Amino acid sequence: MDKLILEDGDTLYLKLYNFLKKDIESEKLTYKLPSIRKLAKKFKVSNFTVIKAYELLEKNAYVFSKKGSGFYIKYNRNNHFFYPEDYMINEEFKYNYFTDNCNIDFSSASPKSNFFPIDILKSTINSILDTQGEKALLYELPQGNIEFRKCILKTLKTMDIETKLENIQIISGAQQGINLISQVLIQNNDIVIVEDPTYKGAINSFKEKGAIIERIPLDKDGINIELLENFLKYNQIRLLYIIPIFQNPTGITLSQEKKYKLLNLAEKYNFYIIEDDSSSELYFKDKIFPLKSLDNKDRVIFIKSYSKIFMPGFRIGFMIVPPSIVSEVIRTKYSTDISTSGLNQRIFQYFLENNIWMDYIFKLRKEYSIKQELLFNELSTITEISFNKPQGGLSFWIKLPPNITGEAIYFKLIKEGVRIIPGVVFSINYSTYLRLSFAQCNSNQIKKGIKLFKKVLSELININ
Repeated sequence: MDKLILEDGDTLYLKLYNFLKKDIESEKLTYKLPSIRKLAKKFKVSNFTVIKAYELLEKNAYVFSKKGSGFYIKYNRNNHFFYPEDYMINEEFKYNYFTDNCNIDFSSASPKSNFFPIDILKSTINSILDTQGEKALLYELPQGNIEFRKCILKTLKTMDIETKLENIQIISGAQQGINLISQVLIQNNDIVIVEDPTYKGAINSFKEKGAIIERIPLDKDGINIELLENFLKYNQIRLLYIIPIFQNPTGITLSQEKKYKLLNLAEKYNFYIIEDDSSSELYFKDKIFPLKSLDNKDRVIFIKSYSKIFMPGFRIGFMIVPPSIVSEVIRTKYSTDISTSGLNQRIFQYFLENNIWMDYIFKLRKEYSIKQELLFNELSTITEISFNKPQGGLSFWIKLPPNITGEAIYFKLIKEGVRIIPGVVFSINYSTYLRLSFAQCNSNQIKKGIKLFKKVLSELININ
């Protein structure tokens, strides 16, 4: 920002308004305005003066305000991402639900429904109801059906995870697991560290309990350990939330070296790690074992959801909970929804015990490894973007040219019948990124969708 020149005869807040307006129009100021206190201190004016200037900028559509976060720049001199304020960036706005008028969906990271073993599901439900009757439809114990938990205990051995039956808590999807841990462990002003970017639902859960969120950026092999350790030296944190395998949205997998370092830091600085695992089965080369498999100090709270890659509406998963908080988690689960569907637990137990789940996963890996390769090849023809090829999962994280936003791409592509997720949905620091998922697309849709993406990107580049 240039130096503020004060001229006689102007009202002070108008001077500041015109100064900021000029910097916004010339794009010396981009993305976000400085905090009110910081700007007041810089120019030696009152907070009230800055507030009035910011409010005038908002009134004239140069910025928009976001409660508790600040003022974000809305104006762009080329107008290539100027759009109605109702659709501006915010934590609740889900771009993938913006419109139904799309025939190419790069936004959803859940497999298409035609992969679901519906016929087997039908016969399984009939069999359970025939043999167990109304018992299958009654409330289960809050911790979960004991036979299902025993089945999970056996399954965990294939992931190199050792735990006890009493530490397994059945949940209705990963989000519930995150919510339960937030309620049990987080108090007002506790510090929670998250990866940047990351899953927004987790951040919202932590914030609802009054947590202070600190973001640590990702390297190519996972969270930046050096920055994390530097922060830990001077701050006591409560939780670290990470997605170590095929991270959402980046697709990054935490390296083995960093896994050991994280566990050592958790022990040294006395904090828990929430490990969110929703798609580790979808590896396309070598199997990757969870962080929890190395944890012998009960520092990792392992949350495993089956919903993401099975049937999103099925809502089934489990947590491995440290012994010290098991009782409180069970009480909190009971007060939340009493218990997870007993029928769903029995269905999934049947799937696990009869290899239906593994057959389904094998089919997914085979199909989606082909789709990933196709999308990778199509994206590789676009020289203006950069990205890495994940070891598995269902998405690519795309870095756009510095003057192009994910929102700009989104609003242009939506008119072409193509849906994507702008990077800002996952972090306000990633406006020039987007996530492309191939879960819902066939080969022709991938080719057509990337062709339209090229077209839109070219149009935006030429505007500049």
